[in-house]
Amino acid sequence: MEIKHIQDHLMSVEEGYVRCFLIEGETGALVIDGGVETGLRKFMEKQTSQKLTFLLTHSDPDHTAACGEFEEILLHPAEMARLARKQKIQNRFAAIQEGDLLDFEPYHFEVVLIPGHTPGSIALWEKEKRFLISGDSVTNATTFLFGEGRSLPAYLCSLRKLAAIAGQLNVIYGSHGPVEVPPTRINELIALCERVERGEIHGVPAERFAGDIQEYRHQGAAIYYPALTQE
Repeated sequence: MEIKHIQDHLMSVEEGYVRCFLIEGETGALVIDGGVETGLRKFMEKQTSQKLTFLLTHSDPDHTAACGEFEEILLHPAEMARLARKQKIQNRFAAIQEGDLLDFEPYHFEVVLIPGHTPGSIALWEKEKRFLISGDSVTNATTFLFGEGRSLPAYLCSLRKLAAIAGQLNVIYGSHGPVEVPPTRINELIALCERVERGEIHGVPAERFAGDIQEYRHQGAAIYYPALTQE
């Protein structure tokens, strides 16, 4: 694990191909996502003396390795059953919903529900400081849109919701690829997904996956999605 300072009181914890975030507030600290390595809690406790609150943007396995290290896990209810099944964790969940506010002075986040990558994916919007922590939904990497719980139509709806606030963002912080994502990536993803939905774009086989999964690209955006049937 490697800590990197993004801006005052906001840090990323790099774990190779995925990252977590630490918000160090005046009276408490927020840990966002649990990565792929155990020992995250002890690592975070070396960075701050504040009490830790632990939150998941979603329940994919590369974000949940540290779940067993925290007494309480904040996540959207649509992710709870999946996490309980995968991690065998129960009775430690606390629900967060669309519009909830999380105060970690000097940061104040609004929860934005953005299903598609997973049913209960969320983003955290800091309106005053004009940034978004987006999980896997808007990144500099290729977004997974195949398999259990993934939905291209739901993802498109979520992207359009984010597009409505993109003008109020200076930067997006994603979980994969280079941490700083331009807000223009939202519209690039919309354009890509609309072309995939209409069957207007050709993908290339994604050799890392078995079956018919292909990678589709447009401008800076990319998704993994089942191969489109060609007429």
